[in-house]
Amino acid sequence: MAPVTLVASLIVHNEMGRYLKPCISSLQEFCDDIRVLDDASGDGSYEWLREQGVSVIGSEHARFFIHEGNARNELLRWTLKAEPTHVLAIDADEFVSDGRALRQAVEHHPENRVWTLKMEEVWKADENSLWIRNDGGWHAHEIPCLWRVPDQMGMDWRISDRALACGREPEPVREMYRKSVKTGQSILHFGWANEAGRSDRYQRYVTHDGGEFHANQHIQSIMYPDNRVRLQGRPWPESLIGLRADLLQRVLAPSS
Repeated sequence: MAPVTLVASLIVHNEMGRYLKPCISSLQEFCDDIRVLDDASGDGSYEWLREQGVSVIGSEHARFFIHEGNARNELLRWTLKAEPTHVLAIDADEFVSDGRALRQAVEHHPENRVWTLKMEEVWKADENSLWIRNDGGWHAHEIPCLWRVPDQMGMDWRISDRALACGREPEPVREMYRKSVKTGQSILHFGWANEAGRSDRYQRYVTHDGGEFHANQHIQSIMYPDNRVRLQGRPWPESLIGLRADLLQRVLAPSS
């Protein structure tokens, strides 16, 4: 078996004021390469990524909310040009709880075809704890976002052709979910943690989704008051302690 080449794969759109910088810093600790599709950012994301040595391609027009499947398939093609043995599909507001342990797990068993990480929705954060939302469609669950690149790929090796909510993994990876291996690691999603910016994100889903891809009840639950959500505290992972001050600053930032 060839040495592991782990490549992180993500789409970015105007993320400079959010979690892009700590996300890239975290990924550089345990990935061999980072492949980014910059979806027509106008905030300097593309230029900053290139300065950090990240392999990035740009798009003249924002396409993610027009047809997410098309954007993710272009990212997939770009990622595979790096000739990875393994791909980690992640977003720019997500963090692996222990990236070094994740890499070690893959290196010990590189033959495994699909790995899962537990998706945890960070709803609030303070100096001592991350507060994970765990009600309704927000419950923590395993997702097959880490997979081994096969020696040969058929024509079906594509991400689902859906305008939104297409998933981040190629369809054959999704089909192998039942045979996947748990890594024991989590993906901590900070996308909803900034309460001041939650309303703007909610409005985007109302406009672009409108219940076609996500249940209306789930979309409406984004704006539930605190007394209607179930939060469970967990300590900050050791791997994020060095980024904690930066992350908290972004979580607590006022709406722009």
